[in-house]
Amino acid sequence: MPSSRPGGPAGLPFVAPARTPAAPEAAVASTARLTPVLGTAPSTASVTAGPRTGGTASKATQTWKPAYPFPQCLDNTLTYDVSFVGQTQFVQVGNVRYAYHRFGPLKPELQQPQANGKPPAPVVFISGWGLTMYMWPIPLLQRLADSREVVIFDNMRTGLSTDNSSTPLSIPLMANSTAALITKLGLNKPNIWSWSVGAFVGYGLLALHPDKVGTVIIAAGSPGGPDALLPPTPITQGIARFEQNYTALLPYMFAQGVKDEAVCMFYASYTSFYQHEDTSLPTPLGQNSLLEQSQAAVKFFMDATVINKLGGAPNRVLILHGVQDRIMPVRNALLGAWKLLGAWMLQFPGEGHGIPFSNVQAVITTTLEFFNFANPLSRAELKQWANYGGTASSRVLGQNATLVVRAEPVDK
Repeated sequence: MPSSRPGGPAGLPFVAPARTPAAPEAAVASTARLTPVLGTAPSTASVTAGPRTGGTASKATQTWKPAYPFPQCLDNTLTYDVSFVGQTQFVQVGNVRYAYHRFGPLKPELQQPQANGKPPAPVVFISGWGLTMYMWPIPLLQRLADSREVVIFDNMRTGLSTDNSSTPLSIPLMANSTAALITKLGLNKPNIWSWSVGAFVGYGLLALHPDKVGTVIIAAGSPGGPDALLPPTPITQGIARFEQNYTALLPYMFAQGVKDEAVCMFYASYTSFYQHEDTSLPTPLGQNSLLEQSQAAVKFFMDATVINKLGGAPNRVLILHGVQDRIMPVRNALLGAWKLLGAWMLQFPGEGHGIPFSNVQAVITTTLEFFNFANPLSRAELKQWANYGGTASSRVLGQNATLVVRAEPVDK
């Protein structure tokens, strides 16, 4: 299939900035941040876990600490003020009792009309492999919440979200339940930011519920099906055995492993959320979630239901993927880009699976611009063409990404 790599205004290339030697915690100057401190006191709150949760309930005073320090981080205790997310809320959706936070806009004066003349749509974040809703770059959450409503939630059977059913977990099941959650919360076609297994769910929403969502960002994901590539078996088995020790995840997450500067941003989410007074969970990872989601992923890569329905989705989609991703081979991103008519893709040669944490400023800038200009495909475009430009990336200049744009006639 032919591809097009058009230049931006004045012939500028479509690329995203390379990471600088500066620590990523300083990437967004506008984000309020507490002074890093040593020995932040953990919460004394406790949580009672219901059936089918992500892991064993325990006192938060037993908050797990990293097994070894990260010398590239500032005193290993980066901390952000996360009070802007508010209290944890709960809502019953079928058999699932979802835990979530709903916040924003924090700065209503920044609510500029989008390209379609409407206020910014809400953004729903769908978390990655076995991770809770708190493992997102805090500057990304806060920057988006400045001008729009943001929802983060624990996936079904993960973290504080419980499920009374015995139905085996699957990606279509998670997508259907997430669509029902969106409806329950009264959200009108929210934009989606999905990562890792959450991106599998993002593809599921595009295939099964395209009318429930607006623009979708897919990071380090896969559309599934037999043509997609699962990670090598040793990596899959290793992920499923992390037993709530997220430092063991880092070599798979980042190109430079535990020495990668992106570890600081990842660790900042842990220190900020998991030691905050409103946080009840003891660890970022749930063993039950990892095992069930791993099994669901294997089934997802054997079933073509989702990928075969992507061609009819009118949604605009931005696909972000690290070329050095050891968990999710980059072939999966390319497969998704070709299947979707409105797909725009950025490949980051120097990054791995943890791309939301690796290049935070580029992710924020690209996200805001993409959500601003990305309107749904018209009926005529769906029938005849799938031409999609990269207006957003004209403002994201650097040397660490390449753009792949689908531009070809659609078979009648």
